[in-house]
Amino acid sequence: MAAGDDDALITAVLLSDRARGMLAEQHIPLRAAREALGQDLDLADQLAGGRAGFLRDPSFEGVIVSRLADEYPRPGALDHVRLAAGFAAVFGYHLLLVRAWPNLPWWSALVGVAGYLAVLAIACLAGSRWVEPLHGLLTRVVTLPVDDLWRVHAAERIVWPALLRYLEATRTPPDSTEFTYRAIQDLYTDSPTAPPVLTAAVDRLRTAVTRSETGAIALAGHRGAGKSTAIRLVATGVLGDPARPPLAAIASAPARYEARDFVLYLHALLCKEVITRTHGTERPQRWATFTRLVAPVRRRERLAHLLRRLLGHLAALTVTLLLGSWAWGRSPVRFVTDPPPLTGDLTGWRVAVLVLAGLVALAIVANLVAFGIRVARGARPVPKAADPRLRELRAVAGQQLRRIRFLQTYTTGWSGKLALPLQGEAGWTRSAQTAEQQLSYPEVVDEFRAFAEYAAGVLRAAGVTDGVVIAVDELDKIADPQKAQELVNDIKGVFDVPGCLFLVSVSDDAVVSFERRGIPARDAFDSAFSEMVRLDNFTPEDSRAWISRRVPGLPEQFGCLCHCLSGGLPRDLRRTVVELLDIPAGQTLSAVAALLVQRELERKAHAFTGAARGAEPSPERSSLIADLVAIPATEGPGELRALGAKISSGPGLPDLRAQAAAYLLFCATILELFTGDLTLDRLHRVPGGEPQLLALARQQMAFDPRVAMDLVARFRAARGLAVE
Repeated sequence: MAAGDDDALITAVLLSDRARGMLAEQHIPLRAAREALGQDLDLADQLAGGRAGFLRDPSFEGVIVSRLADEYPRPGALDHVRLAAGFAAVFGYHLLLVRAWPNLPWWSALVGVAGYLAVLAIACLAGSRWVEPLHGLLTRVVTLPVDDLWRVHAAERIVWPALLRYLEATRTPPDSTEFTYRAIQDLYTDSPTAPPVLTAAVDRLRTAVTRSETGAIALAGHRGAGKSTAIRLVATGVLGDPARPPLAAIASAPARYEARDFVLYLHALLCKEVITRTHGTERPQRWATFTRLVAPVRRRERLAHLLRRLLGHLAALTVTLLLGSWAWGRSPVRFVTDPPPLTGDLTGWRVAVLVLAGLVALAIVANLVAFGIRVARGARPVPKAADPRLRELRAVAGQQLRRIRFLQTYTTGWSGKLALPLQGEAGWTRSAQTAEQQLSYPEVVDEFRAFAEYAAGVLRAAGVTDGVVIAVDELDKIADPQKAQELVNDIKGVFDVPGCLFLVSVSDDAVVSFERRGIPARDAFDSAFSEMVRLDNFTPEDSRAWISRRVPGLPEQFGCLCHCLSGGLPRDLRRTVVELLDIPAGQTLSAVAALLVQRELERKAHAFTGAARGAEPSPERSSLIADLVAIPATEGPGELRALGAKISSGPGLPDLRAQAAAYLLFCATILELFTGDLTLDRLHRVPGGEPQLLALARQQMAFDPRVAMDLVARFRAARGLAVE
């Protein structure tokens, strides 16, 4: 095949809808893909030598089978039944028609032939799943010449694999110290369609959710480690069956709480989600918090809009009436009470008035029809769920929700008065008042458990979902760990509802307590949760996957820089990448690292200075503050190391000095590593000097700065950098 034919074949494959969709997903221009495949020497050799081997196969069986498998679905059991039924119907009708044919009059014979053709057509439609592959086979073998068959074979077996290899290669970050990228997607917001990074911890959570239909699972990790994201993945079915996501109620733990009120809040959330899921429409109406506030405003706006329309129509009719009375030479009153003949003695003005009147009438009719359609749509009854069990569940949920929200009071009575002689009166009054008393906390828990178990059973039996997930998020944000344990201890009575899985985000202290189970030290976390999953910081591979999906085309060196500066914490990784993208493209790695480090130093200097000002006034505090305020003006890694050594050796405030010195040494190491001559070999293939060691040091600064400084010192020693 000539080179021009190869180019045409590659272009035809790239222009297909499937290829264009894959290229658009990775933001790869069509021209770039065309140039890459055109320069692929392996692809050129396969196209050049493949045609000779293809022509030696006279049957082309492999081509036909491969194409039919993709283009025509395999017939199923129902297709076999339809084909057999169609064949039986045609054969039986044929026998009946042949037997009765000699005795049929001409008009009955015509009806019989027409019926025979109809039965044959219906049988062909029933067996179309068999006819389509046969037609495709005949088309491939009979109608297509050898060259067309070769193009089909080359496109499917040669060009497409080469395109897939190219797309896989583009997913790997390039090796470059120039700041470039192809696109930005799903970076600034948590899009529900954004692909998640399935880390090892997420896989453990998927396994735990799959095997646990009842109980409580705790999600632990640092703030920003992705606990809320993990809960969202479970709620939307990403960590399960996306086609049938669980019914999920997600609540945020309060900073101050009453256990009874919080369980009622969970109960109300579950009722709302049940009503939403059993609504019976494709797009159920969500519960609106401000419905009662929006409704009056919406009514006033609609009334004002209606009045404006009516005034506009009245003005248009008045203008048309005045123009008509002027054109026909009559007063407006007489023009209305005694209209003249409109079709006789027409002039240019009268024709223009008639045209205007027709347009006004058309506009009024159109507005009236649109208004009628809107009224009809608004008056349509809410469709009911098809399954009576779901209708019953929705009714129970509405009743439960009203019971939670309101204190119902009902008063009845009657009174009478009888006047007696001598100014005497006698009266009798009787009344009865019933009020629903507030439930105690054990009763509230029992009500919640009963409804949750009932809802889970109905939803599973009706095929709506396989489970109910109730998540308590942000429990780790309660400042006092003892308060968090008290909340878990108070609400753990609802954790073992059959068919309901509870997810609770907890702090790292809970992990320590849970892992100490089996020894005398036991607490609320140990007795409340059946399983605990810890979400760790991103590994370099996780950060690479997260960045490549949101900033495709970003070089590996810049992604690793973001990973080290953030310590692999997902929330900080997003912030660092956002700051990176604020820098204009085209700059070198050293310049980008200097800008990011400078911004970090300015923020940390302000934080360190504020912490120092909170200490008792002393000469040592003043000396430390003087050194801290000089951090933003420090330039170069050498000055940063010197200032860090000075701060570390100073008297007073040892913890704050250790934090500042460790961070300055960390920033200096970042500047010394990420330079313009940093290749991938120098980045990853240094024993003992892996970038992950810097990320670990960044993580440890929040707990023990001396450990962080020791990790940075080990990294510098492995890299041959100066160690003080």
